[in-house]
Amino acid sequence: MGNIDLRRGLTLIELIVCTVIIGVLSGVALPLSHHFVRYQKEMLLKETLRQTREAIDRYRNRRFAQDPNRSEDDCWPRSLEDLVTDRLLRRLPVDPMTGRPTWRVISSTDEPGIPFSDGRNVFDLRSLATGTALDGTPYSEW
Repeated sequence: MGNIDLRRGLTLIELIVCTVIIGVLSGVALPLSHHFVRYQKEMLLKETLRQTREAIDRYRNRRFAQDPNRSEDDCWPRSLEDLVTDRLLRRLPVDPMTGRPTWRVISSTDEPGIPFSDGRNVFDLRSLATGTALDGTPYSEW
């Protein structure tokens, strides 16, 4: 008969080494996963802003094509809901940083740099998120 290894299971030292290795790996993975989730939200915010701004421009071009004599300020949508009504967007976009479909709307008649809009129309939009992006720029300036 051959030698039979009576040793079964792990020794205490082996368990401690495995626990330390798992702890180190999880300690590295958690910050990386947090960074990845934040990066994904930022990319989604950029894409949402791009798509919504394109819808605003399509709305303006459509209105101007219907009546070229219309004033520039009357060609922009009155609200983001107009983009949904005219089927340029399926629904109001959700800001991925705040989790709500609320945005800071900028009118074509607003003075540059003022924090509040006169609400006459929708020329542009910004996020209401108060944080700073991974590149150091505030989300509210995108």
